[in-house]
Amino acid sequence: MKQVLLCSLLISLFWGGIVYADEPSVPVTKPENKPARLYGALENSLEHAISGHDIGWRVAIVSIGWDLFEPKHGIINQAYVDEIARKKQAFRKLGYELQVDFGIQYAPDWVFELPQGRYRNQYGDEFKTRESGKNVPNVVFNAKVRQAISNYLSEVFIRLGTDWDYVRLGCAKYGELNYPQAKFGGHTNCYWAFDDLAEGKTAGLPSGISPCPVPGWRPGLPSPQHASARKFAEWYLDNLKNYQDWQIATVRRWYGGDLCMLYGSAGLRPDWLESAIIHDLNGTTSAEINGEIQQGYDWTRMIGSLKDPKAIVYCTWIDGTLQNHKTFDDDTRDLNRWSPVHWQVSLAQTNPLKLRVWGENTGRNNREAMRVTFECIKRYNLMGVIWAFETDLFADSHSDDYATFADYAEFIRKNR
Repeated sequence: MKQVLLCSLLISLFWGGIVYADEPSVPVTKPENKPARLYGALENSLEHAISGHDIGWRVAIVSIGWDLFEPKHGIINQAYVDEIARKKQAFRKLGYELQVDFGIQYAPDWVFELPQGRYRNQYGDEFKTRESGKNVPNVVFNAKVRQAISNYLSEVFIRLGTDWDYVRLGCAKYGELNYPQAKFGGHTNCYWAFDDLAEGKTAGLPSGISPCPVPGWRPGLPSPQHASARKFAEWYLDNLKNYQDWQIATVRRWYGGDLCMLYGSAGLRPDWLESAIIHDLNGTTSAEINGEIQQGYDWTRMIGSLKDPKAIVYCTWIDGTLQNHKTFDDDTRDLNRWSPVHWQVSLAQTNPLKLRVWGENTGRNNREAMRVTFECIKRYNLMGVIWAFETDLFADSHSDDYATFADYAEFIRKNR
């Protein structure tokens, strides 16, 4: 494989353009033994890498912005690539394992200019936002957008290597697996499957996805025995699963290591989807009011279908019990009230592969949230935590709003 990558890179440099690797899938082996716990910080810097390593950080996140990497279609910003390569090498020399974030949530402008490059909801709104980390193109229904992502991933592996210890997937809002938000443009209950591709008005759907099975139907419209709502919901959620599976298969063309699939929010629980269906997805059930269904947070479907032995269930809300103590209760038998991490751990264990679980706190959290996070690490045998965010840990002045670097050092030391 290294020879193939080297040849591709040399050809790319010679012609001054993009060369897309087309090589056989990389064999996947069973997970190898790792340290008992893995710690680090999001938005980590080389400035604090040595002190972080001294207290037990062992994983560094190397974040890439697609917009900075490929600002114009087919044009790679080599100066930016060199900057990322230097950062990667510096972390590696300090003894860190490396987790790469592709930054699909920072898509370049040219991707949105592809035909049907944006999601559209049932109200006719195209999804456009200036909010950082949320501006994602139509990755579920547009085959050309997926091809652009595949080409980009190829260039990342060619130019920055395949020797990553972990790859972050999800590749939508905030890097997680999801559709856009349920509230947009003054509308609520937004479902994002009404562009011309999704509705079958034009060709160009990705492999494995068919047009909407109930053309002309819209969420909230009645149908006999709620058949239209059921067909639409299953199709809508299965298509997001298709995007999840496509990411794994695509990355496996170049990379055979661990994959962290990012799952956010509480996740759909037993009977929540059925309740919404019998109300014809009209937006009045709690799961729709909270946006769980519209954003596709069906972790039973997603985690249950994972077949890659090196996939890691990566929860982005480990501290959920603290933040929603009146909603979540991990000591009850009621699955509907379990915290996000408890729910995801249960699904990971239900999967025949008995998948590992890792993750992050919500972000901008205090010492109490850190304490709860470490309790969850121990209680659910998590791989560790990547704390969000390093900038908070090293803020010039601290209040009770943020946990400190000293707090993090203390909890790591007590939980060795």
